Amino acid sequence: MTLKDQLMEDMKTAMRAHDSAKLDMVRMIRSEVKNFEIDNGEADDSAVQKLIKTMLKQQKDALSDFEQAARQDLIDETKIKIDILQSYLPTELSDEELEKIISEVLASTDNKDFGPLMGQIMKQTGGRADGGKVTMLLKKALA
Repeated sequence: MTLKDQLMEDMKTAMRAHDSAKLDMVRMIRSEVKNFEIDNGEADDSAVQKLIKTMLKQQKDALSDFEQAARQDLIDETKIKIDILQSYLPTELSDEELEKIISEVLASTDNKDFGPLMGQIMKQTGGRADGGKVTMLLKKALA
């Protein structure tokens, strides 16, 4: 089952369960996918995941703003949205797994330039790691 099919099934399930939070988020994701397809053609699972990651980053940015403003109602709502978005993404690598990948990449190359190393590491993680976390761990390893 593709991710788009999964979204359609989840939308139907949310409608039957009267789960408005999940229904709204699934509709929003499907809308983003539809807009992407209008501009770029058929979206595969990796394109859908990329769109979901973008939406997740937007929600996390909004969450930090809401926390600074001490708006508990918006914080709770945004955390629910983040949980729903994360449910459609593969589980992220742990810090230990990331450190192992970083050490393997550092051991396999003589080049200690940050940019190329970052590219190699992100390619090996297969999109299962947050770029900010990888940056922090790579800087620590290079220091």
